[in-house]
Amino acid sequence: MSPVVKGRLGDRLIENGSLSEEQLTLALAEQRRHHRPLGEILVSLGFSTPEDITQLVAEDLGLAFLRADDVDPDPLILAALDPGFVRQTMAFPFRLDDGTLQVVMVDPDNPQKVSDVRKRFPYPLGIAITTESELLRLIRSHLQAAHSRLSDILAEYKDVDEEGRDDFPVEQVTNAVLMDGVHRNATDIHVEPEDHVTRVRYRCDGIMQGGESLPRWATAAVVSRLKIMSHLDISERRRPQDGRLRFQVDDDSSVDMRVSIMPTQYGENVVLRILDTSGGALRLSQLGVSVELQQVLTTVANRPHGLFLVTGPTGSGKTTTLYAMLSVMDAMHRKIATVEDPIEYRLPLLRQSQVDPSIEYTFAAGLRSLLRQDPDVILIGEIRDRETADMAIKASMTGHMVLSTLHTNSAIGAIPRLVDIGIEPYLVEDALIGAMAQRLVRKVCSSCREEVEATPEELRWLGVEEAVLRAGKGCDRCDGSGYQGRTAIIEIFLPDNSMADAMREGAGLGELTAMAKASGFKTMGENGKELVRRGITTMEEIQRVSRGHRLTKEEREGI
Repeated sequence: MSPVVKGRLGDRLIENGSLSEEQLTLALAEQRRHHRPLGEILVSLGFSTPEDITQLVAEDLGLAFLRADDVDPDPLILAALDPGFVRQTMAFPFRLDDGTLQVVMVDPDNPQKVSDVRKRFPYPLGIAITTESELLRLIRSHLQAAHSRLSDILAEYKDVDEEGRDDFPVEQVTNAVLMDGVHRNATDIHVEPEDHVTRVRYRCDGIMQGGESLPRWATAAVVSRLKIMSHLDISERRRPQDGRLRFQVDDDSSVDMRVSIMPTQYGENVVLRILDTSGGALRLSQLGVSVELQQVLTTVANRPHGLFLVTGPTGSGKTTTLYAMLSVMDAMHRKIATVEDPIEYRLPLLRQSQVDPSIEYTFAAGLRSLLRQDPDVILIGEIRDRETADMAIKASMTGHMVLSTLHTNSAIGAIPRLVDIGIEPYLVEDALIGAMAQRLVRKVCSSCREEVEATPEELRWLGVEEAVLRAGKGCDRCDGSGYQGRTAIIEIFLPDNSMADAMREGAGLGELTAMAKASGFKTMGENGKELVRRGITTMEEIQRVSRGHRLTKEEREGI
Protein backbone atom coordinates (compact mmCIF):
# COMPACT_ATOMS: atom_id res chain seq x y z
CA MET A 1 0.00 0.00 0.00
CA SER A 2 1.58 3.28 -1.07
CA PRO A 3 0.64 5.65 1.81
CA VAL A 4 3.20 5.57 4.60
CA VAL A 5 1.79 5.24 8.09
CA LYS A 6 3.32 7.74 10.50
CA GLY A 7 4.52 6.26 13.77
CA ARG A 8 5.08 2.62 14.63
CA LEU A 9 2.49 0.61 12.78
CA GLY A 10 2.63 -2.45 15.03
CA ASP A 11 2.33 -0.45 18.25
CA ARG A 12 -0.68 1.46 16.95
CA LEU A 13 -2.44 -1.74 15.87
CA ILE A 14 -1.84 -3.17 19.34
CA GLU A 15 -3.21 0.00 20.92
CA ASN A 16 -6.47 -0.20 19.00
CA GLY A 17 -6.88 -3.89 19.83
CA SER A 18 -6.57 -5.30 16.29
CA LEU A 19 -3.16 -6.96 16.87
CA SER A 20 -1.53 -8.86 19.73
CA GLU A 21 2.07 -8.69 20.97
CA GLU A 22 2.68 -12.28 19.85
CA GLN A 23 1.35 -11.58 16.38
CA LEU A 24 3.59 -8.52 16.04
CA THR A 25 6.65 -10.50 17.16
CA LEU A 26 5.95 -13.18 14.57
CA ALA A 27 5.37 -10.59 11.82
CA LEU A 28 8.61 -8.74 12.66
CA ALA A 29 10.54 -12.01 12.45
CA GLU A 30 8.95 -12.65 9.06
CA GLN A 31 9.90 -9.12 7.97
CA ARG A 32 13.56 -9.67 8.88
CA ARG A 33 13.60 -12.80 6.71
CA HIS A 34 11.83 -11.43 3.65
CA HIS A 35 12.38 -7.63 3.83
CA ARG A 36 8.80 -6.69 2.94
CA PRO A 37 6.69 -3.84 4.37
CA LEU A 38 5.25 -4.73 7.77
CA GLY A 39 1.70 -3.90 6.70
CA GLU A 40 1.95 -6.28 3.75
CA ILE A 41 3.26 -9.06 6.01
CA LEU A 42 0.51 -8.52 8.59
CA VAL A 43 -2.12 -8.83 5.86
CA SER A 44 -0.52 -11.93 4.29
CA LEU A 45 -0.39 -13.67 7.70
CA GLY A 46 -4.03 -12.83 8.35
CA PHE A 47 -3.19 -10.82 11.49
CA SER A 48 -4.54 -7.59 10.01
CA THR A 49 -6.73 -6.61 7.08
CA PRO A 50 -6.10 -3.92 4.46
CA GLU A 51 -8.91 -2.07 6.21
CA ASP A 52 -6.98 -2.03 9.52
CA ILE A 53 -3.95 -0.46 7.82
CA THR A 54 -6.01 1.99 5.78
CA GLN A 55 -7.86 3.24 8.86
CA LEU A 56 -4.51 4.21 10.40
CA VAL A 57 -3.58 6.01 7.18
CA ALA A 58 -6.90 7.86 7.41
CA GLU A 59 -6.04 8.98 10.95
CA ASP A 60 -2.62 10.26 9.84
CA LEU A 61 -4.06 12.19 6.91
CA GLY A 62 -7.07 13.47 8.85
CA LEU A 63 -9.53 11.85 6.43
CA ALA A 64 -12.66 9.76 6.85
CA PHE A 65 -12.53 6.05 6.04
CA LEU A 66 -15.42 4.78 3.90
CA ARG A 67 -16.46 1.33 2.77
CA ALA A 68 -18.38 0.67 -0.43
CA ASP A 69 -21.64 0.37 1.53
CA ASP A 70 -21.08 3.84 3.03
CA VAL A 71 -21.02 5.50 -0.39
CA ASP A 72 -24.35 6.81 -1.71
CA PRO A 73 -23.60 7.91 -5.31
CA ASP A 74 -25.45 10.66 -7.15
CA PRO A 75 -26.70 9.37 -10.55
CA LEU A 76 -25.56 12.60 -12.25
CA ILE A 77 -21.99 12.10 -11.02
CA LEU A 78 -22.07 8.43 -12.02
CA ALA A 79 -23.08 9.42 -15.54
CA ALA A 80 -19.78 11.33 -15.89
CA LEU A 81 -17.65 8.40 -14.69
CA ASP A 82 -16.20 5.39 -16.46
CA PRO A 83 -14.37 2.36 -15.02
CA GLY A 84 -11.13 3.24 -16.83
CA PHE A 85 -10.86 6.66 -15.17
CA VAL A 86 -11.62 5.22 -11.72
CA ARG A 87 -9.00 2.47 -12.12
CA GLN A 88 -6.39 4.92 -13.40
CA THR A 89 -6.84 7.39 -10.53
CA MET A 90 -8.07 4.87 -7.93
CA ALA A 91 -10.62 7.57 -7.11
CA PHE A 92 -14.42 7.39 -7.09
CA PRO A 93 -16.27 10.77 -7.14
CA PHE A 94 -19.78 10.13 -5.90
CA ARG A 95 -21.66 13.24 -4.76
CA LEU A 96 -21.72 17.05 -4.94
CA ASP A 97 -22.45 18.68 -1.57
CA ASP A 98 -22.78 22.49 -1.52
CA GLY A 99 -20.36 22.84 -4.41
CA THR A 100 -17.80 20.36 -3.00
CA LEU A 101 -17.23 17.08 -4.84
CA GLN A 102 -17.05 14.14 -2.45
CA VAL A 103 -14.42 11.62 -3.58
CA VAL A 104 -13.23 8.36 -2.06
CA MET A 105 -9.62 7.43 -2.96
CA VAL A 106 -7.18 4.60 -2.35
CA ASP A 107 -4.13 6.87 -2.57
CA PRO A 108 -5.20 10.37 -1.48
CA ASP A 109 -1.65 11.66 -0.83
CA ASN A 110 -0.63 11.04 -4.44
CA PRO A 111 -0.65 14.55 -5.99
CA GLN A 112 -0.80 13.28 -9.58
CA LYS A 113 -3.96 11.27 -8.98
CA VAL A 114 -5.60 14.12 -7.10
CA SER A 115 -4.67 16.45 -9.99
CA ASP A 116 -6.24 14.04 -12.51
CA VAL A 117 -9.51 14.15 -10.56
CA ARG A 118 -9.44 17.97 -10.44
CA LYS A 119 -8.92 18.16 -14.23
CA ARG A 120 -11.96 15.96 -14.81
CA PHE A 121 -14.15 17.66 -12.18
CA PRO A 122 -13.42 21.39 -11.59
CA TYR A 123 -14.78 21.52 -8.04
CA PRO A 124 -13.25 21.73 -4.56
CA LEU A 125 -12.67 18.15 -3.39
CA GLY A 126 -13.82 16.53 -0.17
CA ILE A 127 -11.60 13.45 0.00
CA ALA A 128 -12.15 10.24 1.98
CA ILE A 129 -10.03 7.08 1.87
CA THR A 130 -10.86 3.43 1.20
CA THR A 131 -9.13 0.14 0.36
CA GLU A 132 -8.50 -1.15 -3.13
CA SER A 133 -10.95 -4.03 -2.72
CA GLU A 134 -13.71 -1.64 -1.61
CA LEU A 135 -13.04 0.64 -4.61
CA LEU A 136 -13.31 -2.34 -6.96
CA ARG A 137 -16.64 -3.19 -5.32
CA LEU A 138 -17.83 0.33 -6.12
CA ILE A 139 -16.82 -0.12 -9.76
CA ARG A 140 -18.65 -3.43 -10.07
CA SER A 141 -21.73 -2.13 -8.25
CA HIS A 142 -22.17 1.23 -9.94
CA LEU A 143 -20.12 1.49 -13.14
CA GLN A 144 -20.66 -1.86 -14.77
CA ALA A 145 -24.34 -2.04 -15.62
CA ALA A 146 -25.85 -5.07 -17.28
CA HIS A 147 -24.13 -4.47 -20.62
CA SER A 148 -23.44 -7.82 -22.26
CA ARG A 149 -20.01 -8.45 -23.74
CA LEU A 150 -21.40 -11.70 -25.12
CA SER A 151 -24.00 -9.83 -27.18
CA ASP A 152 -21.23 -7.59 -28.62
CA ILE A 153 -19.22 -10.62 -29.74
CA LEU A 154 -22.21 -12.40 -31.24
CA ALA A 155 -23.27 -9.19 -33.02
CA GLU A 156 -19.86 -8.95 -34.70
CA TYR A 157 -19.86 -12.62 -35.67
CA LYS A 158 -21.67 -13.12 -38.96
CA ASP A 159 -24.04 -15.97 -39.63
CA VAL A 160 -24.21 -16.96 -35.98
CA ASP A 161 -26.87 -19.55 -36.77
CA GLU A 162 -24.76 -21.28 -39.41
CA GLU A 163 -23.74 -24.62 -37.96
CA GLY A 164 -20.20 -25.90 -38.27
CA ARG A 165 -18.39 -22.58 -38.73
CA ASP A 166 -14.66 -23.04 -38.00
CA ASP A 167 -14.12 -19.39 -37.10
CA PHE A 168 -16.60 -19.31 -34.21
CA PRO A 169 -14.71 -17.50 -31.37
CA VAL A 170 -15.17 -20.16 -28.68
CA GLU A 171 -12.59 -18.77 -26.28
CA GLN A 172 -13.89 -15.19 -26.56
CA VAL A 173 -17.50 -16.31 -26.13
CA THR A 174 -16.66 -18.41 -23.06
CA ASN A 175 -14.71 -15.57 -21.46
CA ALA A 176 -17.57 -13.16 -22.23
CA VAL A 177 -20.08 -15.45 -20.48
CA LEU A 178 -17.89 -15.48 -17.36
CA MET A 179 -17.10 -11.75 -17.54
CA ASP A 180 -20.78 -10.84 -17.88
CA GLY A 181 -21.54 -12.86 -14.76
CA VAL A 182 -18.83 -11.13 -12.73
CA HIS A 183 -19.86 -7.66 -13.93
CA ARG A 184 -23.48 -8.33 -13.07
CA ASN A 185 -22.37 -9.25 -9.52
CA ALA A 186 -23.96 -12.64 -10.09
CA THR A 187 -23.49 -15.48 -7.64
CA ASP A 188 -24.12 -18.19 -10.24
CA ILE A 189 -23.85 -18.55 -14.02
CA HIS A 190 -26.14 -21.10 -15.71
CA VAL A 191 -25.52 -22.50 -19.20
CA GLU A 192 -28.71 -24.39 -20.09
CA PRO A 193 -29.05 -26.25 -23.42
CA GLU A 194 -32.55 -26.61 -24.85
CA ASP A 195 -33.93 -27.97 -28.11
CA HIS A 196 -33.08 -25.04 -30.39
CA VAL A 197 -31.02 -22.67 -28.27
CA THR A 198 -28.76 -22.63 -25.21
CA ARG A 199 -29.83 -20.14 -22.59
CA VAL A 200 -27.30 -18.28 -20.44
CA ARG A 201 -28.81 -17.03 -17.18
CA TYR A 202 -27.37 -15.31 -14.13
CA ARG A 203 -28.48 -15.41 -10.50
CA CYS A 204 -28.15 -11.82 -9.29
CA ASP A 205 -29.13 -10.90 -5.73
CA GLY A 206 -30.85 -14.28 -5.46
CA ILE A 207 -33.02 -13.81 -8.58
CA MET A 208 -32.49 -15.54 -11.94
CA GLN A 209 -31.98 -13.07 -14.81
CA GLY A 210 -31.83 -13.82 -18.51
CA GLY A 211 -28.68 -13.22 -20.55
CA GLU A 212 -27.68 -13.61 -24.19
CA SER A 213 -28.46 -17.02 -25.70
CA LEU A 214 -25.86 -19.12 -27.48
CA PRO A 215 -26.42 -20.91 -30.81
CA ARG A 216 -27.34 -24.51 -29.98
CA TRP A 217 -24.67 -26.01 -32.26
CA ALA A 218 -21.87 -24.09 -30.48
CA THR A 219 -22.77 -25.28 -27.00
CA ALA A 220 -20.55 -28.38 -26.98
CA ALA A 221 -17.50 -26.27 -27.86
CA VAL A 222 -18.22 -23.77 -25.06
CA VAL A 223 -18.78 -26.55 -22.53
CA SER A 224 -15.53 -28.23 -23.62
CA ARG A 225 -13.71 -24.93 -23.13
CA LEU A 226 -15.13 -24.66 -19.60
CA LYS A 227 -14.01 -28.24 -18.90
CA ILE A 228 -10.48 -27.44 -20.03
CA MET A 229 -10.39 -24.36 -17.79
CA SER A 230 -11.65 -26.52 -14.89
CA HIS A 231 -9.23 -29.42 -15.56
CA LEU A 232 -12.09 -31.84 -16.25
CA ASP A 233 -12.40 -34.72 -18.71
CA ILE A 234 -13.64 -33.30 -22.03
CA SER A 235 -14.40 -36.79 -23.38
CA GLU A 236 -16.80 -37.66 -20.54
CA ARG A 237 -20.34 -36.49 -21.36
CA ARG A 238 -22.50 -39.10 -19.65
CA ARG A 239 -21.60 -38.51 -15.99
CA PRO A 240 -21.69 -35.46 -13.74
CA GLN A 241 -18.37 -33.72 -13.12
CA ASP A 242 -17.29 -31.12 -10.58
CA GLY A 243 -14.29 -28.84 -10.79
CA ARG A 244 -12.92 -25.39 -10.09
CA LEU A 245 -11.42 -22.65 -12.21
CA ARG A 246 -9.77 -19.27 -11.65
CA PHE A 247 -10.71 -16.41 -13.96
CA GLN A 248 -8.85 -13.13 -14.39
CA VAL A 249 -11.11 -10.07 -14.33
CA ASP A 250 -10.04 -6.79 -15.94
CA ASP A 251 -6.35 -7.36 -15.09
CA ASP A 252 -6.88 -6.20 -11.50
CA SER A 253 -8.39 -9.15 -9.69
CA SER A 254 -9.36 -12.76 -10.11
CA VAL A 255 -12.30 -14.85 -8.99
CA ASP A 256 -12.59 -18.54 -8.29
CA MET A 257 -15.54 -20.42 -9.72
CA ARG A 258 -16.90 -23.78 -8.61
CA VAL A 259 -18.04 -25.71 -11.69
CA SER A 260 -20.79 -28.33 -11.80
CA ILE A 261 -21.60 -30.18 -15.04
CA MET A 262 -24.56 -32.55 -15.34
CA PRO A 263 -25.90 -34.41 -18.39
CA THR A 264 -29.48 -33.48 -19.36
CA GLN A 265 -31.91 -34.29 -22.15
CA TYR A 266 -30.43 -31.77 -24.61
CA GLY A 267 -26.80 -31.83 -23.53
CA GLU A 268 -24.60 -30.93 -20.60
CA ASN A 269 -25.94 -28.32 -18.18
CA VAL A 270 -23.27 -26.14 -16.55
CA VAL A 271 -23.58 -24.11 -13.35
CA LEU A 272 -20.68 -21.98 -12.14
CA ARG A 273 -20.76 -20.64 -8.58
CA ILE A 274 -18.71 -17.43 -8.35
CA LEU A 275 -16.53 -17.34 -5.24
CA ASP A 276 -15.08 -13.85 -4.94
CA THR A 277 -12.21 -14.33 -2.50
CA SER A 278 -10.37 -11.12 -3.39
CA GLY A 279 -11.28 -9.48 -0.11
CA GLY A 280 -11.04 -12.59 2.05
CA ALA A 281 -13.65 -13.47 4.63
CA LEU A 282 -15.79 -10.65 5.97
CA ARG A 283 -15.58 -9.40 9.52
CA LEU A 284 -18.61 -9.13 11.76
CA SER A 285 -18.72 -5.37 11.21
CA GLN A 286 -19.08 -5.95 7.46
CA LEU A 287 -22.08 -8.29 7.62
CA GLY A 288 -24.60 -5.45 7.71
CA VAL A 289 -26.06 -6.51 11.08
CA SER A 290 -26.59 -4.34 14.14
CA VAL A 291 -23.84 -3.52 16.63
CA GLU A 292 -25.80 -5.38 19.31
CA LEU A 293 -25.82 -8.56 17.24
CA GLN A 294 -22.11 -8.18 16.49
CA GLN A 295 -21.48 -8.09 20.25
CA VAL A 296 -23.62 -11.20 20.77
CA LEU A 297 -21.76 -13.14 18.06
CA THR A 298 -18.40 -12.02 19.44
CA THR A 299 -19.42 -13.25 22.89
CA VAL A 300 -20.51 -16.59 21.43
CA ALA A 301 -17.29 -16.93 19.41
CA ASN A 302 -15.19 -16.55 22.57
CA ARG A 303 -16.92 -19.33 24.51
CA PRO A 304 -14.45 -22.10 25.43
CA HIS A 305 -16.72 -24.92 24.24
CA GLY A 306 -20.20 -25.68 22.96
CA LEU A 307 -22.13 -25.91 19.70
CA PHE A 308 -23.37 -22.92 17.69
CA LEU A 309 -25.44 -23.39 14.54
CA VAL A 310 -26.33 -21.09 11.65
CA THR A 311 -29.41 -22.15 9.70
CA GLY A 312 -30.98 -21.11 6.42
CA PRO A 313 -31.38 -22.19 2.80
CA THR A 314 -28.54 -22.67 0.33
CA GLY A 315 -26.92 -19.37 -0.62
CA SER A 316 -28.12 -17.43 2.43
CA GLY A 317 -24.63 -16.52 3.64
CA LYS A 318 -24.28 -19.09 6.46
CA THR A 319 -20.61 -19.87 5.78
CA THR A 320 -19.77 -16.16 5.49
CA THR A 321 -21.27 -15.57 8.94
CA LEU A 322 -19.32 -18.46 10.46
CA TYR A 323 -16.04 -17.20 8.98
CA ALA A 324 -16.80 -13.73 10.31
CA MET A 325 -17.08 -15.34 13.75
CA LEU A 326 -13.73 -17.08 13.22
CA SER A 327 -12.17 -13.69 12.43
CA VAL A 328 -12.71 -12.50 16.02
CA MET A 329 -11.08 -15.58 17.54
CA ASP A 330 -7.46 -15.62 18.70
CA ALA A 331 -5.96 -17.96 16.12
CA MET A 332 -2.49 -17.53 17.66
CA HIS A 333 -3.51 -19.22 20.90
CA ARG A 334 -6.36 -21.43 19.68
CA LYS A 335 -6.00 -24.04 16.99
CA ILE A 336 -8.82 -23.53 14.50
CA ALA A 337 -9.59 -26.25 11.96
CA THR A 338 -12.36 -26.75 9.39
CA VAL A 339 -13.93 -29.56 7.40
CA GLU A 340 -15.80 -28.10 4.41
CA ASP A 341 -17.36 -28.85 1.05
CA PRO A 342 -15.91 -26.85 -0.63
CA ILE A 343 -13.37 -24.53 1.02
CA GLU A 344 -14.82 -21.13 0.14
CA TYR A 345 -12.38 -18.86 1.97
CA ARG A 346 -8.66 -19.57 2.29
CA LEU A 347 -7.22 -18.00 5.40
CA PRO A 348 -3.82 -18.24 7.12
CA LEU A 349 -3.46 -20.03 10.48
CA LEU A 350 -6.58 -22.12 9.80
CA ARG A 351 -6.19 -25.81 9.04
CA GLN A 352 -8.78 -26.33 6.29
CA SER A 353 -9.78 -29.68 4.82
CA GLN A 354 -12.17 -30.42 1.95
CA VAL A 355 -14.35 -33.52 1.98
CA ASP A 356 -14.35 -35.90 -0.98
CA PRO A 357 -17.21 -38.44 -0.97
CA SER A 358 -15.64 -40.29 -3.94
CA ILE A 359 -12.97 -41.63 -1.59
CA GLU A 360 -15.36 -41.88 1.39
CA TYR A 361 -13.89 -38.78 3.02
CA THR A 362 -17.14 -37.40 4.42
CA PHE A 363 -17.87 -34.78 7.06
CA ALA A 364 -18.04 -37.51 9.68
CA ALA A 365 -14.74 -39.07 8.55
CA GLY A 366 -13.06 -35.67 8.43
CA LEU A 367 -14.35 -34.72 11.87
CA ARG A 368 -13.23 -38.07 13.30
CA SER A 369 -9.72 -37.48 11.98
CA LEU A 370 -9.71 -33.83 12.99
CA LEU A 371 -10.42 -34.65 16.63
CA ARG A 372 -7.04 -36.42 16.73
CA GLN A 373 -5.36 -33.16 15.60
CA ASP A 374 -5.87 -31.42 18.97
CA PRO A 375 -8.12 -28.55 17.78
CA ASP A 376 -9.69 -25.92 20.00
CA VAL A 377 -12.23 -24.64 17.46
CA ILE A 378 -13.88 -26.75 14.76
CA LEU A 379 -15.94 -25.50 11.83
CA ILE A 380 -18.01 -28.21 10.11
CA GLY A 381 -19.37 -27.14 6.74
CA GLU A 382 -22.75 -28.79 7.29
CA ILE A 383 -24.44 -31.29 9.58
CA ARG A 384 -26.25 -33.67 7.24
CA ASP A 385 -26.65 -36.93 9.12
CA ARG A 386 -26.79 -38.53 12.54
CA GLU A 387 -23.15 -39.58 12.62
CA THR A 388 -21.87 -36.06 11.95
CA ALA A 389 -24.37 -34.54 14.40
CA ASP A 390 -23.45 -37.06 17.11
CA MET A 391 -19.73 -36.37 16.73
CA ALA A 392 -20.29 -32.59 16.69
CA ILE A 393 -22.34 -32.81 19.91
CA LYS A 394 -19.75 -34.99 21.65
CA ALA A 395 -16.88 -32.77 20.49
CA SER A 396 -18.63 -29.70 21.89
CA MET A 397 -19.04 -31.51 25.23
CA THR A 398 -15.37 -32.49 25.45
CA GLY A 399 -13.84 -29.03 25.43
CA HIS A 400 -14.17 -27.98 21.78
CA MET A 401 -15.95 -24.98 20.32
CA VAL A 402 -17.93 -26.29 17.33
CA LEU A 403 -19.51 -24.13 14.61
CA SER A 404 -21.67 -25.57 11.86
CA THR A 405 -24.68 -25.06 9.58
CA LEU A 406 -27.99 -26.87 9.48
CA HIS A 407 -30.87 -26.72 7.01
CA THR A 408 -33.93 -25.58 8.94
CA ASN A 409 -36.36 -22.72 8.40
CA SER A 410 -35.78 -20.98 11.74
CA ALA A 411 -33.23 -20.68 14.53
CA ILE A 412 -35.37 -22.52 17.09
CA GLY A 413 -36.13 -25.19 14.48
CA ALA A 414 -32.52 -26.38 14.85
CA ILE A 415 -33.44 -28.08 18.13
CA PRO A 416 -36.23 -30.41 16.90
CA ARG A 417 -34.16 -30.97 13.73
CA LEU A 418 -31.26 -32.36 15.77
CA VAL A 419 -33.71 -34.55 17.69
CA ASP A 420 -35.21 -35.78 14.40
CA ILE A 421 -31.73 -36.69 13.17
CA GLY A 422 -31.35 -38.92 16.22
CA ILE A 423 -29.70 -36.83 18.94
CA GLU A 424 -31.12 -37.25 22.44
CA PRO A 425 -32.79 -34.05 23.70
CA TYR A 426 -30.69 -33.95 26.88
CA LEU A 427 -27.51 -33.95 24.77
CA VAL A 428 -28.82 -31.05 22.69
CA GLU A 429 -29.53 -29.06 25.86
CA ASP A 430 -26.08 -29.85 27.30
CA ALA A 431 -24.16 -28.83 24.17
CA LEU A 432 -26.09 -26.08 22.36
CA ILE A 433 -24.98 -22.49 22.92
CA GLY A 434 -27.51 -21.17 20.44
CA ALA A 435 -28.67 -21.00 16.86
CA MET A 436 -28.99 -18.22 14.32
CA ALA A 437 -31.18 -18.15 11.21
CA GLN A 438 -30.68 -15.78 8.32
CA ARG A 439 -31.92 -14.87 4.86
CA LEU A 440 -30.51 -12.48 2.29
CA VAL A 441 -32.82 -9.75 1.02
CA ARG A 442 -32.24 -7.29 -1.81
CA LYS A 443 -31.56 -3.68 -0.89
CA VAL A 444 -33.26 -0.73 -2.53
CA CYS A 445 -31.03 0.55 -5.35
CA SER A 446 -28.99 3.53 -4.14
CA SER A 447 -28.93 5.06 -7.63
CA CYS A 448 -32.68 5.34 -8.19
CA ARG A 449 -34.27 5.12 -4.76
CA GLU A 450 -36.90 7.66 -3.79
CA GLU A 451 -39.19 8.29 -0.86
CA VAL A 452 -42.74 6.94 -1.19
CA GLU A 453 -45.80 7.08 1.01
CA ALA A 454 -46.57 3.73 2.63
CA THR A 455 -49.63 1.94 1.26
CA PRO A 456 -52.44 0.80 3.60
CA GLU A 457 -51.17 -2.77 3.28
CA GLU A 458 -47.65 -1.71 4.29
CA LEU A 459 -48.99 0.28 7.24
CA ARG A 460 -50.96 -2.74 8.48
CA TRP A 461 -47.91 -4.95 8.06
CA LEU A 462 -45.67 -2.49 9.95
CA GLY A 463 -48.29 -1.85 12.61
CA VAL A 464 -48.11 1.94 12.32
CA GLU A 465 -50.49 4.69 11.23
CA GLU A 466 -48.16 6.54 8.87
CA ALA A 467 -44.70 6.02 7.41
CA VAL A 468 -42.46 7.25 4.59
CA LEU A 469 -40.56 4.38 2.99
CA ARG A 470 -38.08 4.03 0.14
CA ALA A 471 -38.34 2.20 -3.18
CA GLY A 472 -36.29 2.03 -6.35
CA LYS A 473 -37.96 3.25 -9.53
CA GLY A 474 -35.57 1.24 -11.76
CA CYS A 475 -32.44 2.35 -13.63
CA ASP A 476 -29.56 1.03 -15.72
CA ARG A 477 -27.50 0.26 -12.61
CA CYS A 478 -30.09 -2.14 -11.21
CA ASP A 479 -31.28 -3.39 -14.61
CA GLY A 480 -34.70 -1.84 -13.96
CA SER A 481 -35.40 -3.95 -10.87
CA GLY A 482 -35.18 -1.18 -8.26
CA TYR A 483 -32.86 -3.35 -6.15
CA GLN A 484 -29.09 -3.62 -5.96
CA GLY A 485 -27.00 -5.54 -3.44
CA ARG A 486 -28.17 -7.66 -0.51
CA THR A 487 -28.18 -7.58 3.26
CA ALA A 488 -29.20 -10.10 5.90
CA ILE A 489 -32.27 -10.42 8.06
CA ILE A 490 -31.60 -12.56 11.10
CA GLU A 491 -32.93 -14.09 14.25
CA ILE A 492 -30.77 -15.50 17.02
CA PHE A 493 -31.90 -17.96 19.69
CA LEU A 494 -29.83 -18.27 22.87
CA PRO A 495 -31.61 -20.62 25.30
CA ASP A 496 -31.46 -19.68 28.97
CA ASN A 497 -31.82 -21.79 32.10
CA SER A 498 -35.61 -21.42 32.06
CA MET A 499 -35.74 -23.36 28.78
CA ALA A 500 -33.34 -26.13 29.87
CA ASP A 501 -36.02 -28.44 31.29
CA ALA A 502 -38.26 -28.00 28.24
CA MET A 503 -35.38 -28.81 25.89
CA ARG A 504 -34.41 -31.88 27.91
CA GLU A 505 -37.97 -33.15 27.71
CA GLY A 506 -38.03 -32.73 23.92
CA ALA A 507 -40.37 -29.74 23.77
CA GLY A 508 -41.82 -29.00 20.34
CA LEU A 509 -41.21 -25.99 18.14
CA GLY A 510 -44.36 -24.14 19.27
CA GLU A 511 -43.59 -24.46 22.98
CA LEU A 512 -39.97 -23.39 22.55
CA THR A 513 -40.98 -20.42 20.38
CA ALA A 514 -43.49 -19.21 22.99
CA MET A 515 -40.88 -19.45 25.76
CA ALA A 516 -38.28 -17.67 23.62
CA LYS A 517 -40.61 -14.78 22.78
CA ALA A 518 -41.41 -14.41 26.46
CA SER A 519 -37.67 -13.94 27.01
CA GLY A 520 -37.33 -11.26 24.31
CA PHE A 521 -36.63 -13.34 21.21
CA LYS A 522 -37.21 -11.42 17.96
CA THR A 523 -37.99 -13.19 14.69
CA MET A 524 -36.56 -12.57 11.24
CA GLY A 525 -39.85 -10.98 10.29
CA GLU A 526 -39.48 -8.39 13.03
CA ASN A 527 -35.90 -7.72 11.97
CA GLY A 528 -37.14 -7.32 8.39
CA LYS A 529 -39.75 -4.75 9.42
CA GLU A 530 -37.01 -2.68 11.04
CA LEU A 531 -35.04 -2.70 7.77
CA VAL A 532 -38.15 -1.56 5.87
CA ARG A 533 -38.75 1.28 8.33
CA ARG A 534 -35.13 2.39 7.79
CA GLY A 535 -35.58 2.39 4.00
CA ILE A 536 -33.05 -0.37 3.35
CA THR A 537 -35.45 -2.80 1.68
CA THR A 538 -39.17 -3.25 0.98
CA MET A 539 -42.10 -5.19 2.40
CA GLU A 540 -42.36 -7.23 -0.81
CA GLU A 541 -38.75 -8.33 -0.48
CA ILE A 542 -39.08 -9.35 3.18
CA GLN A 543 -42.21 -11.34 2.41
CA ARG A 544 -40.54 -12.99 -0.59
CA VAL A 545 -37.78 -14.57 1.49
CA SER A 546 -39.47 -15.06 4.87
CA ARG A 547 -42.93 -16.28 3.86
CA GLY A 548 -43.70 -19.70 5.39
CA HIS A 549 -44.41 -22.85 3.42
CA ARG A 550 -48.04 -22.98 4.56
CA LEU A 551 -50.66 -20.72 3.01
CA THR A 552 -52.04 -17.97 5.22
CA LYS A 553 -55.75 -17.60 5.98
CA GLU A 554 -56.01 -14.83 3.38
CA GLU A 555 -54.27 -16.94 0.74
CA ARG A 556 -56.59 -19.90 1.43
CA GLU A 557 -59.78 -17.87 1.22
CA GLY A 558 -60.02 -18.21 -2.54
CA ILE A 559 -59.55 -22.00 -2.57
